[in-house]
Amino acid sequence: MFSTTDDPHGGGAVPVRRFELATDDPEQAVEIVRATYADTRMRIFGDQDTFLYRQRTIAVGALAMDEVTSPIGVHLECPRLTDLCFAAVYHAQSGVRAVGQEVELADGDTLLYPVGETFTATARDLDSKILRLPVAPVACRAGANLDGFRFTSMTPNSPALARYFRATMEYVCQALQEQDTALAHPLVLAGVIDAIAGAALAAFPHNSDQVSDYLRRAWPAAIRRAAAYIDANPAQPITLADIAAAAGLGIRALQTGFRQHLGSTPMLYLRQVRLDHAHHDLQNADPNQGDDVATIARHWGFGHLGRFAGYYRATYGRPPRDTLYS
Repeated sequence: MFSTTDDPHGGGAVPVRRFELATDDPEQAVEIVRATYADTRMRIFGDQDTFLYRQRTIAVGALAMDEVTSPIGVHLECPRLTDLCFAAVYHAQSGVRAVGQEVELADGDTLLYPVGETFTATARDLDSKILRLPVAPVACRAGANLDGFRFTSMTPNSPALARYFRATMEYVCQALQEQDTALAHPLVLAGVIDAIAGAALAAFPHNSDQVSDYLRRAWPAAIRRAAAYIDANPAQPITLADIAAAAGLGIRALQTGFRQHLGSTPMLYLRQVRLDHAHHDLQNADPNQGDDVATIARHWGFGHLGRFAGYYRATYGRPPRDTLYS
């Protein structure tokens, strides 16, 4: 089976691209792998009479998920990837070899494929998900220069952090698979990419753990600039890196300054500003004209309606639906 769709969604939404393939033709599988993963070369070994390759890809903007299964053995020769590729292995006999690193994978493992260097991989009886996104938003989240930033290991810092990242990845993959995915909204997508970036930086070793110190006397004015930027741009898909740039601070210094002066974080402040706007829209909405909680929530970047309702009730003391129909 092979199909592609392009879902424009309208209203300034991000296009959703879907691709699905199931083939017993090794040559077709090889070409799909080359097209998906930057000219990666795949060689098949074992009984080709039993060959079957399945791939389902869903992409929203720069964020993509691949579900890949194949019962037969494959050997991959991978060029220098430019995007981050995180793999959640459900079942496989697999290994990855790069310069100075060699990882054997077991069921339930999570891996970050090397970026910027060649590597090889082998897999048999493969069942995995791969989450792909550019390096740039992760480097920005780390407050690092894109050219100098890199992850230093393919495996997470600890089993607990591996579980944390995998849970984040599973949530994102589930959201991508929804037919009317909220990730098509630019604000929701930006927030999800920022969440993945934060989880990746916490879970995997990288070379930007040290950041520059900023003088404490610079914080008050910088935090005012950051807050003003958020107040003026709540409908834009702004990230933590955007707020830091507006403040003239590094990300670590921005976060520390917010805790010191506002008792919050930049992203919590942004969430509250958007929540206030959603509250205003609910107060002025007309359900008889088709206005509903889901549309207003997504407009302000809240892709998970249950969480939105929880935030709303905690702030305003009642469910958002009550405000809409009051």
